[in-house]
Amino acid sequence: MRRLTKNLIDSSIEAFILALETINRPSVRYRLEAFCFLFCNAWELLIKAKLLDEGQKIFYKKKRKQPRRSLSLDDCLNRIYTSENNPIKLNVLKIHELRNNAMHLLIPFVPPYVMGLFQAGVLNYSQALQEWFGISLSQRVPLGMMTLVYDFDPKQHSLEYARMRRRIPAGTVRWLTDFQKTIQNQATSLGEAQRQFYIPIDFKLAIVKKPGKADIVLSSGIEGKEALILEVPKDPNVTHPYRQTELVQMVNQKLGGNPPFNAFDFQCIKKVYNVSSKVELCYLPKFSSPQYSEKLLDWIVKQATKNPNFFAQTRRKANVRYKQAKAQ
Repeated sequence: MRRLTKNLIDSSIEAFILALETINRPSVRYRLEAFCFLFCNAWELLIKAKLLDEGQKIFYKKKRKQPRRSLSLDDCLNRIYTSENNPIKLNVLKIHELRNNAMHLLIPFVPPYVMGLFQAGVLNYSQALQEWFGISLSQRVPLGMMTLVYDFDPKQHSLEYARMRRRIPAGTVRWLTDFQKTIQNQATSLGEAQRQFYIPIDFKLAIVKKPGKADIVLSSGIEGKEALILEVPKDPNVTHPYRQTELVQMVNQKLGGNPPFNAFDFQCIKKVYNVSSKVELCYLPKFSSPQYSEKLLDWIVKQATKNPNFFAQTRRKANVRYKQAKAQ
């Protein structure tokens, strides 16, 4: 193997390992951008090593009085993966697109669909390194690092999550929403090959008879003794993420505006069903407006789905209570 080829492979692996180390550290706020940059760099170097190994050139034709330029990532991919619909090629291009935009969007979290894109890319790189050069990443990194670290509740990192939407500019939300749609559309169009483009991030808990088949085992304590139940303080911004305006918007979104729901309807529901007194539904901060839970959102949607007249009936009940209270 030529020295330049070997150096490219070594540098590619180093960049890839750094990408894994970065994305697997949730405390790093810049980890999305850093992973994209290092991941794309690792692929570019690896493909150039592959081209050299096949006797191909990795430099453009030199122009007079201009510095020598090596092939771009796009041109490298086109030389190795000639099909426009190759899922591995589409995966790298999509992460490359994210890299080019994330640098100025300053995205402070990793959305679930982006993590699914990353996970497929990690496995693709490992497979290419093995097939092209007979090098196994297991010799350099623990296999556990190949499964990317992610929060157990992807919903809290969703663009539909109210708290998350407050953290990022509206322009970033719009760009990420469109980016998510293109990932979903491309994954669907690829059919069975979509796993090389995108791997969905799911977390499921099931009760099974054989603990060995479970992802998580819940026991009654060491040696069968009764376990302690600890009350852990919860962040109200997580347990009760919605303000009134956001809750009304989410109800209309889930119902498709049929029947329509407004702030007055919500105030009637609060009065009739004593929402403010139920901690699982409502959190009352000392110095700001009330916050409401996902459970309340789901309950309102469920009632309106079962009974299209639910909002109208609740308004009438609230009016009766108001008249009764006024008469007293």
